[in-house]
Amino acid sequence: MDGPPDADFWAAMFDAVADDYDQSGVPFFATIAEGLVERLAPTPGEHVLDVGSGRGAATLRLAERVGPSGRVRAVDVSSRMVALLQEVTADRGLAHVTVSRGDAAAPPEGPYDVVCASLLLFFLPDPVQGLAAWRAQLTSGGRIGISSFAPWPAGLESVTDVLDSYRPTDVPSTAQMPPAFATDEAVEGLFRSAGLSGVRTERATYDVPFTDVHQWRAWSMGTALRGLWMHVPPAKVGEALERVDAVLTAADHRLPVDIRYTLADT
Repeated sequence: MDGPPDADFWAAMFDAVADDYDQSGVPFFATIAEGLVERLAPTPGEHVLDVGSGRGAATLRLAERVGPSGRVRAVDVSSRMVALLQEVTADRGLAHVTVSRGDAAAPPEGPYDVVCASLLLFFLPDPVQGLAAWRAQLTSGGRIGISSFAPWPAGLESVTDVLDSYRPTDVPSTAQMPPAFATDEAVEGLFRSAGLSGVRTERATYDVPFTDVHQWRAWSMGTALRGLWMHVPPAKVGEALERVDAVLTAADHRLPVDIRYTLADT
């Protein structure tokens, strides 16, 4: 593949993981999204855009915060993610939530008081363009926030490296952050380049618990790590799990993840 993966690549990837996504019982996506929603602090009656909504880790929390007098517009590139979230919002009677398929770089027209994007911006080929497109849909005085991965602690990096060791060298990894996300300052620079002000960073570290290596595998199959599993030969799956199990056992089956929350205003 020449250049970074595009929207079609990620649509296919997340269509493939959608049924397993965030279904392993591991507190991960929901925990990270909750931290972002808390920092954005939407209030009753506000209109919010949730970009890269997935199965609703942030969407459902946003809907609760703005209440029926507000509006949540959720958009995701994966048709399967959209269908699954539409089922949830219909079952819960969330008439003030609209879920649709779309490219994050071309958001549905606002205006919005808040734009929320949890674990999404680093997938875009041009993050500044995406941020600028979101900013253009914000009301005066609106706010925007994203979550992204800070450099991974040793334990989480080690288990990812196990899978990555089976990937052919000419195939791009689906588990590495672009260089622009290496530091807080670099991510803040993306925001400023998109014309945002009041840019600031908050950090949080969450312990991600796993009952055993089998739950870890179930969790990994519902993430971008699934793309790395594709390169593990069937005859080597047992070996890979043994290597991961050794890391998990040494870490008492808890792997910390460092999350960066980048926030800004219009």
